[in-house]
Amino acid sequence: MNPAISVVMPVRNGEETIEAALESVLTQEFESFEVVVVDHASTDRTPQILSALSQAHPHLHITRCEGTFVEAANLAWRKARAPLIARMDADDLARPQRLQRQKDFLDRHPELVACGSLVHIRKRDSSGRLILADGGYQRYEKWINTRISPKQVEIQRFVDSPLPNPSAMIRRDALEKIGGYEDPAWAEDYDLWLRILERGWKLGKVDEVLLDWIDAPDRSTRNLDRYALSEFQKAKAHYLARIPAVQEKGIVISGAGPIGKEFALLLLGQGVRIHSFLEVNPRQIGNRIHDIPVLPAEAISDCPARRVVLGAAGQPGARDRIRDLASDAGMIEGKDFFSIA
Repeated sequence: MNPAISVVMPVRNGEETIEAALESVLTQEFESFEVVVVDHASTDRTPQILSALSQAHPHLHITRCEGTFVEAANLAWRKARAPLIARMDADDLARPQRLQRQKDFLDRHPELVACGSLVHIRKRDSSGRLILADGGYQRYEKWINTRISPKQVEIQRFVDSPLPNPSAMIRRDALEKIGGYEDPAWAEDYDLWLRILERGWKLGKVDEVLLDWIDAPDRSTRNLDRYALSEFQKAKAHYLARIPAVQEKGIVISGAGPIGKEFALLLLGQGVRIHSFLEVNPRQIGNRIHDIPVLPAEAISDCPARRVVLGAAGQPGARDRIRDLASDAGMIEGKDFFSIA
């Protein structure tokens, strides 16, 4: 009989963390699961550690991939047998109730193709000790843990990746229909969520911390170009430019600071029409940026039904102020107004 859940975990040179990560999975309260680990061409002791663990745990299956990371990630779920695929990284820790809670959640919400959970972000220092995350990660943890409902996940998708990849549980049939991970220049997991949401499929979260998400100096997201902020911005611009309303109406960018200017260039490169910037700073009003006029913020009232507005702001509270202006003008977030960061 096939298991109800397959936990899939690509790993490369994870000798320092793989045992703890797998222990957190192998001791789950839920029982009907398998673990598929893809050793992504490790050159340290990872293969030996995995071999020893697999002998002790018959539902732990090990395979090896010499290709790219995306090939390893796709091989993992394709080797899996269950209708639900739970993603896990080799340096994170699952809470004991993770699999049960997420399966129950998806059973109650058949309209969702995948779910994540709330996360607790911790850092691993140079000695391997787990410590509290710093201010930037604390702010990110607060942001991602307050985007829970399918609607919140959908409308906030251009601020940051709305679902922590190692917390995800996704229906296998959805992965098959969408073709799994692609290999763009940017993060493959963020790309997957954007493609899913572009199709109108729904993502949600269990409103409970089910994963300790560990940031370490050697983590891929810190060291590979595809996870750089500049690549995340390119991903956002790429999928924004594919929205039919953006193609039809063009956009107005509310915010003429660094974020607004960067997105203007990226969207112009995608062939998007940019009608104007909106600004509250009187010294900016009347200027031109990239030969695009800068108008007063109050001009947002002229945008409903004629333009799509992007709220481009990085300062605390500024995004909310732009959102309020758009709402007062009768705009609907996720339809004719989007926040970006």
